[in-house]
Amino acid sequence: MPWTEEDIRRIEGKFDSFCKTVLRNFARDWYRAKQRRGKNEVLFSELPDNHSLEPIHIDPISPAEKYFFDDLERSIAIENDALAQALHSLSGRKRQIILLAYFLDWTDQQIGERFHVVRSTIQAARTKALKEMRDLLEKQGKA
Repeated sequence: MPWTEEDIRRIEGKFDSFCKTVLRNFARDWYRAKQRRGKNEVLFSELPDNHSLEPIHIDPISPAEKYFFDDLERSIAIENDALAQALHSLSGRKRQIILLAYFLDWTDQQIGERFHVVRSTIQAARTKALKEMRDLLEKQGKA
């Protein structure tokens, strides 16, 4: 069915109206955001000369407190308190398996070669260690 001139004008009108609505809403949002920033931000050039700058935000990427595990050739830093406690509660061998598998991205085969055991033994030990950690973390969450 061919389009008539009236159909084409109607479709173009709807599209034109849609585009204008989108642009108007975008402009309104931009101006509102600019006003909010203006109320909350102060330019450095507008600060008085005697004003001392104090940090008001602590960077979550580099927290002040880290827990280090030196069980391997290199030290591994853990930032989460609960995770560090759960790792500390494991035996040395299980802790090494977890650290190698999840923090150094070693495969079970590579870990097995390091401990001179087969891969399935490492897989079983890793599964048991994760279950112990999960149980401990669940207990801490309920307490």
